[in-house]
Amino acid sequence: MTFLKTLFGPRDAATEAVITDVTRMQGDHVCIAALDGRKSIRLHDPQPREPWLTEIGGLAPGDLVTLDWKTSRRRTFPHAEDGTWLPSSFARRGRMADGELTQRLSDAAFRSVEQAFGRPSRYSENGNAAFAPGSSRRSLASVLATSVRVYPHDDGVRVDFKDSAREWTMAPVVDLAVRTHKTHCRECASGIGRLLSVEFDSDLALLRVGLTRPFQDGDHPPACYLQVNHIFPIPSRAKHFV
Repeated sequence: MTFLKTLFGPRDAATEAVITDVTRMQGDHVCIAALDGRKSIRLHDPQPREPWLTEIGGLAPGDLVTLDWKTSRRRTFPHAEDGTWLPSSFARRGRMADGELTQRLSDAAFRSVEQAFGRPSRYSENGNAAFAPGSSRRSLASVLATSVRVYPHDDGVRVDFKDSAREWTMAPVVDLAVRTHKTHCRECASGIGRLLSVEFDSDLALLRVGLTRPFQDGDHPPACYLQVNHIFPIPSRAKHFV
């Protein structure tokens, strides 16, 4: 923390942002991203953890916050959104009205995953797309999608969808609220499947999509895999996964 205080120096105007992504990572790590104006930022160093998230009362897309944040000097593409931040500076300031975040994200949304991230370099055995590290200038984006179908798969949740260019299958859904609910409902697989369908299956939706950190799958070169952070059906629906 002393290093971060030295990095930021005397406090000036804090970053005002709206939370866009709250996702599950390995262990108790979570990934939190936000919009600072039109710029996507990620709270990367230090890495947020679930105990801290619980301590502040949780976060969800649409929450309005302030914090001290600076672009990371060690960021690498496609994770251009990475930044250092001061946890002690983090404060919640309110929440956007229902539908306002979806509209704001839709205004800057891409028409396809490939428009956002480029062409996949390969596909995993189950069909999820992988992208070569450094091949994209971003790792977070909003995409307008149709024929969205969400379903439980093994210990996780997957989604199939179409964009303006093609169909995508078996993309992991890493929404923290959804994954937490799925973990707590291992004994009711059929029930969680119906709830996922009611909540998210839609003919039109805005998807928050992202790319994982590079990792190696078998003998294949390291790659960044497609994931879906959040699904916002259009028109919006009440959220049960909170």
